[in-house]
Amino acid sequence: MTISPEYFLLFLMGFFTVLASAPLFIRKFTKNGFVVPDMYKEDSMVPTMGGMVIIAGILVSLIIAVFLVRGVALLLIFYFIVFTYAMFGILDDLIDVGRQLKIIAPFFMAIPIALLSTDTTIWLLFWQVELGALFLFLIAPLFVMVISNLINMHSGFNGMQSGLSLIITGFLIIQGIIWGYHTTLYIMPLFGALCGFYIYNRYPSRIFEGNVGSLAIGSAVGAYIILMNMEILGIIIFIPHIINFLMYAYWRVMKLPATKFGTINRAGNLVVPNYLTLKWVIPYFFPVSEKKATRVMFLLTALFGLIGLVIQNTLFLPR
Repeated sequence: MTISPEYFLLFLMGFFTVLASAPLFIRKFTKNGFVVPDMYKEDSMVPTMGGMVIIAGILVSLIIAVFLVRGVALLLIFYFIVFTYAMFGILDDLIDVGRQLKIIAPFFMAIPIALLSTDTTIWLLFWQVELGALFLFLIAPLFVMVISNLINMHSGFNGMQSGLSLIITGFLIIQGIIWGYHTTLYIMPLFGALCGFYIYNRYPSRIFEGNVGSLAIGSAVGAYIILMNMEILGIIIFIPHIINFLMYAYWRVMKLPATKFGTINRAGNLVVPNYLTLKWVIPYFFPVSEKKATRVMFLLTALFGLIGLVIQNTLFLPR
């Protein structure tokens, strides 16, 4: 499939909006005290809630889409889910909504995905099972909620979360092009905004995405996987995220001391308390810097992305 000009334009609008507006957000957030310490650097405070920059890029893309895209209502429904998650993320960044609400609310916020899904079958091994309303109102919203939380959890190094999301989104776009799906359009506003944001979020970060960014990105990725019927690729490419979650679950079950960050030594290498989160495995056994540890996470997700593409396109046919 050749990407039509309006697809590329929506990408560019998101990209250049973030590229141009991020310095303003950085100054404003810093001035108003929306900063957090960069835990792996000495005396470094970095503005957070940078996901609002991504939302700004998406909004500009959608304004252009209103004039260029037929059936734009479906695109707006898709991003209604994203904006709802973003608003919830802003609230959590500001006041910490609590664990119970974080578990319950995202499921209900994802229910509008039922308005977009047209295929209600899922793969069980090599068989397809029709689930109807059960898929629309339970499995699909649950999938979006889970993906957003997996992305939110697998973070902690400069540029890691946004970089991993870029890799995942890139593979999803490649799969869409392979299948010839015109709904690749749905992910272009996010992809453009995310590309622009990564320039400021990569090591050394000038801004962090915060919960507003991770939840917005996660909901868009999860909803896109459901919309495009890419559950097989989606599950495989998220295997590192799933492993990270299982390691965290073991940590909680064993009631080990809670800690979110390590430190750095004089050589600039990471010093981490254990190997019970995926990003800490390599630093626990080998002397590596934050930047190198992040690159390992990138390579791991890219590897599973390639495996997912192969399996999706050899063992499973598009539905």
